[in-house]
Amino acid sequence: VGDLLLLHRIRHRSRRPEAGGGRWTRAAPKGPNDLTWEQQFDRLHLYLERLGMTESVNAMSYIHVAGTKGKGSTCAFVDACLRRAGTRTGLYTSPHLVDIRERYRIDGRPVSKTTFTRNFWWLHAKLRETCEADLGMPAYFRFLTLLGFRIFTDAAVDAVVLEVGLGGRLDATNVIRSPAVCGVTSLGLDHVEVLGDTVGKIAREKAGIFKPHCPAITSPQVPEAMASLELRAAEVDGCSLTTARPLREWRTLGGDPIRLGLAGKHQELNAALAIELMRAWTRRTAPKPGWSAEALACLDAGTLPETWRMGLAETEWFGRAQVVPDDVEDLSWYLDGAHTEESMRHVAEWFCGRADGDDGGVETVDRGGDGPGGEKSSSATQPPVRLLLFNCMEERDPTTLLTPLAQTAEAYGAPITAPALFAPAESSSKGLTPFAGAQDCAWQTKLARTWDDLARKHAGCVRRGLGEGSAGRPFGGTSARAEGARVGAAAGASASASAATQSPSTASAVVPRLRAAVEQIRRRAREERALGSGRRVHVLVTGSLYLVGDMLRILGRAG
Repeated sequence: VGDLLLLHRIRHRSRRPEAGGGRWTRAAPKGPNDLTWEQQFDRLHLYLERLGMTESVNAMSYIHVAGTKGKGSTCAFVDACLRRAGTRTGLYTSPHLVDIRERYRIDGRPVSKTTFTRNFWWLHAKLRETCEADLGMPAYFRFLTLLGFRIFTDAAVDAVVLEVGLGGRLDATNVIRSPAVCGVTSLGLDHVEVLGDTVGKIAREKAGIFKPHCPAITSPQVPEAMASLELRAAEVDGCSLTTARPLREWRTLGGDPIRLGLAGKHQELNAALAIELMRAWTRRTAPKPGWSAEALACLDAGTLPETWRMGLAETEWFGRAQVVPDDVEDLSWYLDGAHTEESMRHVAEWFCGRADGDDGGVETVDRGGDGPGGEKSSSATQPPVRLLLFNCMEERDPTTLLTPLAQTAEAYGAPITAPALFAPAESSSKGLTPFAGAQDCAWQTKLARTWDDLARKHAGCVRRGLGEGSAGRPFGGTSARAEGARVGAAAGASASASAATQSPSTASAVVPRLRAAVEQIRRRAREERALGSGRRVHVLVTGSLYLVGDMLRILGRAG
């Protein structure tokens, strides 16, 4: 508990003056005492030096990955394949969904509480001793990144798979001197207030991780982004930029198709980049692993090493294309923390195209295809009842995020049964408020109205709750309408305007507590079971990693 309370204090130090006379700020300085993002980044080198970690950090072998979409998935593919080949790995990713130790994985597992606590207090004490008087304590993400370096050097891992947190050029992970290889996943518009308002500007920031005499590999990009990447690579001495070859061009030793542990067509881009990153790492790392000669011979022949083929198929990345059966009712939760336009389209295609049958009651990170493990499901006799539970951060544009879902549901003939539920997450970037009561739902009311507007525009994206097996009853019955009255009061809306009152023209409902939304959905599953409709309930939970993390906690998957 002490660790977490201290982290909370560190996280919010940016609101208070630093001991060194300046204030941390992510963007341009607003006052004479503000530190620019560049100045903050420069101090990281001083932190490492005073901690006595500069040489040990730079002695490790890194695969450094930036990008807008797919960074975490690409890192997960790399980590799984290298582990399957026999390499001891450290994986650093962000954010965490439930437990902060998820950010630090050694050999695929979050570090133990003992390891985390020991290194946390070592770092905190050392920073107070050597830095606090003049530099101040590093801000939250920088502290966590320094902690990751400490954990991985202490564990003496063979390879560190390092995911950029935000941007690249000035990200805390970019303090490393010379990675074995750098990678850039698909780029798009995100964090424009910090990184720039065009994909070209954003690409320039991402390319800030390119280092002299270090190969850089990218997924295919739109021309504007690719031009920025190429320009930056040309400016960096000895940096060669190549585009990862498509996954379909690789063969397996047995001639079987390459299977991926993560669902969605877009994961082929991430897997293809992961293969090229591992290939470059295998060529450049020293000392070379014992399996390197055989693996490189296979790759030069266009064939995946068998251990890499197995690693790609076994990759798991929780909170992304994850299917969790409910322990209480006969329903399945489809969890994905998508929060950009393109990722929402991928998630919509996964849910509307994949969720056609019984998932067999097996918890899994979905491996794609038409049924569990990619095989046809023989138990699918009725189309599922598809429900939506959504929330996103207030800096996001709800129309941008929800439009792909409405379009895909209509195009696939896989409508979302009304009402779609909009509920606040229990945690956010500002902290955790577990077991919270009703919250201000003005933002969720805006989200719900956005979905109502889209439902009118894309009529086929919504089933009004009067479909086969529902006996003409609205979602949740009387208890749902009672909850709707409470929602209307909590959101400051009139009873007639409240989405949860289920008027014929309303496709949405606002629920002031996430746990209340879960109970409404479980009531819907009980109704289907009582009616003997044979239809399973499938629930898409998306729009925010915070929402997905809270759902994993509520569903008892926090361990």
